[in-house]
Amino acid sequence: IRIARDMRRLPRVKIPANYPQLTSRRVHTAEWVDGEKLSQSTADDVGELVNLGVITYLTQLLDTGFFHADPHPGNMLRTPEGRLVILD
Repeated sequence: IRIARDMRRLPRVKIPANYPQLTSRRVHTAEWVDGEKLSQSTADDVGELVNLGVITYLTQLLDTGFFHADPHPGNMLRTPEGRLVILD
């Protein structure tokens, strides 16, 4: 919830909504977002989205101090509209 608020300043970044009332210690429930894995996308803007991912994580680490601790290619999607989605 906090990370979504912190990342609003980056309009091309989508953080799926979190549903705490449906989440437990072992199950994280979040909004479904259509997209393709960034690592498997053949879209022309993948390089831009990779750079945006770097900016996103640097913003989290150096600016907000609150960050996604599991960055890997499976946690990043490209939406049909060309936005970067960070999962989990």
